Amino acid sequence: MPASFLLHWRITLFSILDRLLIREVLKTLLVILVVLLLLILANALVRLLGEVAAGEISLELMGIYFGTRVIKLVGFLVPPAFFFSILWVLGQMYRNSEMVALNAAGCGTLRLYRPFLLVALLLAVVVGAISLHLYPVAKARAAELAQKEQASIRIGGLRAGGFTEFDKGRFMVYAGEADSDGEHLRELFVRYERKGSSGVVLAESATIQTLPEGRFLVLENGHRYDGEPGTEGFSMGGFSRYGIRMPEARVSLQRASVDALPLPLLLAGDNLRFRTELQWRLAAPLSVFALMLVSVPLSRSLPRQGVYGRLVVAVTFYAVYMNLLRLAQAWMKDDLTPEWLGIWWVPASAALLGGLLLYLDSIGVNTRWRRLVTRWL
Repeated sequence: MPASFLLHWRITLFSILDRLLIREVLKTLLVILVVLLLLILANALVRLLGEVAAGEISLELMGIYFGTRVIKLVGFLVPPAFFFSILWVLGQMYRNSEMVALNAAGCGTLRLYRPFLLVALLLAVVVGAISLHLYPVAKARAAELAQKEQASIRIGGLRAGGFTEFDKGRFMVYAGEADSDGEHLRELFVRYERKGSSGVVLAESATIQTLPEGRFLVLENGHRYDGEPGTEGFSMGGFSRYGIRMPEARVSLQRASVDALPLPLLLAGDNLRFRTELQWRLAAPLSVFALMLVSVPLSRSLPRQGVYGRLVVAVTFYAVYMNLLRLAQAWMKDDLTPEWLGIWWVPASAALLGGLLLYLDSIGVNTRWRRLVTRWL
């Protein structure tokens, strides 16, 4: 058989292998990411919708909060999702003896890194863009909008151009517009239910007054309708000034913090908190590579051996890894570790661990160890 044909056959085999691994890892990563996002965001969405229904935040602010949450979670979940997707795909291949066939064809463990490195480069760019730019911009926008909503009208939750509900819908206010001074509302519609009775009030303008007894919505030049139309207790009349005590409202705020600062400001700032935040943002894309380096040797198992034991080890490793990242961030922020050490030593240590596992695997230590623990893995 000509040598050129053998070379062409090997290149073709490896090209097919690259495409196979990339496709399977991306499919698994997408499934893991979607499932985790749905589980986490469902609770967040229910909570935000409850705040909107209670009149605590506006629908626009809810959308900003939810979008910011999605961006943050995607950046946070991509590295572990990539890590576990590699473990799952390679674990299945080891279990089905596919890796034995690939090794016989000349594909060693190091050869597996090529397709994973291509995916890691793409994911690191995405995660880096999120952690360095997109999430800080979104959070700064959310904080800005929350401050405007709090300041607008200084009416503790009332907003112009929409309905605001309090006390689980028992007190509802619609305001057509607000004055530029942020103190008065125009074109008011108020509906309330109290002690078995209900009423509707229409007014040209209104403002809020805070008295020792509580907050009062003071309406001017309008009409009030008490009770149900057609019943004996129904009454109506006009007024020049009328006050209604409002239920207490809580306005949800997201204060702008260091994690909402833009990247140029962090780079220019000579502040320990700024440098800590910068390293924390860089830890996300670095984690993509560090976890990828560990995942390949960690996924190695004996033929027909289950992958779940490997996943237990992987979950434990990732939990330790994330705790170390948080500790490194806290230590750097509190000036307990030198700045040159910072946070980067955690992904660097994970990468070194991956190299150590590869070396132990090459000299057969890992294989002998796996044979000893096969029964409980």
